[in-house]
Amino acid sequence: MLHRITGRATKCGPAAISAIAGVPTHEAAAVIRRLFDRPSVNGVYTDELAAALEEFGFVPDFALRHPKCRERRFARREEVWERIFAELPYTLRAVTLGTFLDAAPAGTWAISADNHFVAYADGFVSDSGAWLSRKSRPWSRSDPDCARVARRRIREAVRFVPAAGPTPKPQGS
Repeated sequence: MLHRITGRATKCGPAAISAIAGVPTHEAAAVIRRLFDRPSVNGVYTDELAAALEEFGFVPDFALRHPKCRERRFARREEVWERIFAELPYTLRAVTLGTFLDAAPAGTWAISADNHFVAYADGFVSDSGAWLSRKSRPWSRSDPDCARVARRRIREAVRFVPAAGPTPKPQGS
C-alpha cells in the first residue's frame, strides 16, 4: 500500500520514501542528510534511499537491475551499498517502466528510471509530481500520464518489505 506523499521536500527520492513509509518528505530528506552528512538533498542514490527506508522499518528483499548498470553501482558510499545489497537476490533484465508495471509485480517497489524514483505497490503508482502524482493512482496504460512515462528504461527496481519486529523511529525525531 502506498501512502499519500506529504511534506515540503519536492525531490523524487524523499517522495518515494514518503509513499512507501508514510512519513513526510522533509523527514525523509532529514534522515538522508543525517545518514550521509549532506547539506541538502537534490537527488538520491539507491543506497541512500534504502538506508533511509531501513531507518523507517523497511528492508529490501529483491532487486531488478539493468544489465549495463551491473558494474557501475549507483551508490554514494560503497560500504552502505555492500551492507544493504551484498546478499540481496536480483535479476538482470532490460525492461521499460510500462512493461514492468503492466505485469503488476507483487510487493512495494522503489523504481529508478531515467534518474527519477517512482513508488509502486498493489497496482498503484506515485512520485514527486514530476511525472505522475503525489497521490497514488492506479497504473494504467489508458491513463495519458502513465502512457507518457511507460517507455522509460528502468535502471534499478528494489522491492521493500517491513522489517521484522517493531518499526524503529529515526534518531533525532
